[in-house]
Amino acid sequence: MTLEEKITFYSHEAAVDFQKFLREKECGSRIVVEHSFSGEPYFEGTISQFMNLIDLLAKKDEEENEVDEDLLHMKNDLIERKETLEEFLEGHKEGDLLSDSTPSQMLAQLQTIDATGDDAIKKDAADKFVSSLMVLATLEDNGLLEEEGENYRLKEIKAADEMTVMYAYNDFPAVTQDDLAKCGIASHVRTSSTTDYVITVGTEVLFVNTDEIADFLDHVDVDEEEAAKFVDAVFFKQAFVGKIHELVAEGNASEEALLEALGAPSFPLEGTNDVISFDITADYLKAVVNDLRKLGILTGKDGKIKNT
Repeated sequence: MTLEEKITFYSHEAAVDFQKFLREKECGSRIVVEHSFSGEPYFEGTISQFMNLIDLLAKKDEEENEVDEDLLHMKNDLIERKETLEEFLEGHKEGDLLSDSTPSQMLAQLQTIDATGDDAIKKDAADKFVSSLMVLATLEDNGLLEEEGENYRLKEIKAADEMTVMYAYNDFPAVTQDDLAKCGIASHVRTSSTTDYVITVGTEVLFVNTDEIADFLDHVDVDEEEAAKFVDAVFFKQAFVGKIHELVAEGNASEEALLEALGAPSFPLEGTNDVISFDITADYLKAVVNDLRKLGILTGKDGKIKNT
């Protein structure tokens, strides 16, 4: 039905919890599990190999009297990454337990500083947080870490410039296969799957208080933007249906008359100081009117539409 609305959850448990909430509100729903699989190609090589590639490409640019600023920025970023890794490795040895080094632990530390420190301290803490995440991700990608409880243990030490890193294809738009072969860089296609739990909510949701919906969604595992989009859609449809009900009560008994009346510049939005306008097609209005007939809100054929 046209007045149904969809919302996507990333966990089955959260989706089922929302269905329970809807049942308590006498609102029907159905769930569909959607799987997707995709791949993203990257260039993969050691830091040393990428440094060689950047120097090779820079030399080509120099021969043509060109300067690629993006390439220079990437080289500086790579140098900084190498130095950060070296600094970390100098202070650690094989077998060390990396306490307070999980992303959640580091984020908690950052939030504590953010709540109490001055701007300079906050910036320094944020920079260290980003650097720590980079080090952790690089060590993990190179198989140098093993989980131990809530922490990581450093399994072995490896020279920073021999650590493998990856760059997106569009980071090197001018590179050729010969350039890659000379530097020993290969392609790595990273594939991943996602599972979404899509709930289609019945038209009965028009009778559910959107504040209650929003409050429930605030306490379950759902993307904030997805939740906000869903609540807004329900609220706007409630306003739309309410306006149709009002216009029918005023004597607009045909879809044509309703469409003309709904074309007004704006209408007051009940309960707020805001206004709302409806830019809809005749086909959409027909579908909504049919839904409202099925819900028992409207009755009568076109030209004799009435509120029940």
